[in-house]
Amino acid sequence: MVLPHTELRVADVLDRTPWVKSLAGSARDRLYSDAFLASYQSGQTVARRGALSSSWIGVADGLLKIAAVSRSGKIVMFTGIPSGGWIGEGTVLKRELRLYDIVAVRCSTVVHIPMQTFEWLHAHSIEFNHTLIAHLNERLGQYITMMEAGRASDVVARTARSIATLYNPVLYPNMDPHLRLSQTELGELVGLSRQSISAALKQLEVEGLLRVEYGGITVSSVERLRNYEGPEDGEWR
Repeated sequence: MVLPHTELRVADVLDRTPWVKSLAGSARDRLYSDAFLASYQSGQTVARRGALSSSWIGVADGLLKIAAVSRSGKIVMFTGIPSGGWIGEGTVLKRELRLYDIVAVRCSTVVHIPMQTFEWLHAHSIEFNHTLIAHLNERLGQYITMMEAGRASDVVARTARSIATLYNPVLYPNMDPHLRLSQTELGELVGLSRQSISAALKQLEVEGLLRVEYGGITVSSVERLRNYEGPEDGEWR
């Protein structure tokens, strides 16, 4: 059972959301009136594959993962959505069934913008449409980068580039150098075992790209992670 979150107010979350600040008065009023928060336990499904999209989803606090189960039963991980990120705008725009599950990796507080509110903003707010275009554009670039990273057979390069995707300033504006992500959680997001992630992080630490710390990592250079190349002159294999 999902319970309303009582420790945060939805207004506090929206106040610190960059794109909300650009909205005109009537659009802001509608958004603040209709948006709501809900809390999810680790492993709990926020939105289910095959269900009709009912809201645009933002992460007020915590971490979500986007995944699907193949016919063979294998879990395919697409990406993670950290605090400050939003997901599912394309599905809501197209009024289609979700093609993936959205699951809480850890206890998370999520803000929901109902479909009717989303559609009203889409129809009446130029500023909101600018936000949607920016998100869709960045999302396309992110998935191309993730596809490239997934094809890298070198696990260090794959790990480096996967971490870098979490530092997109448009999609995830609230990120700071310290990434509060356990090696198990990172392994889920990258699609590697904890042992492989641990070895990859040690190598990236030796090279000065990040520091492994208790409860997470601190990134020293997002750009170097984004452009990290494995063996054989960085060729995709």
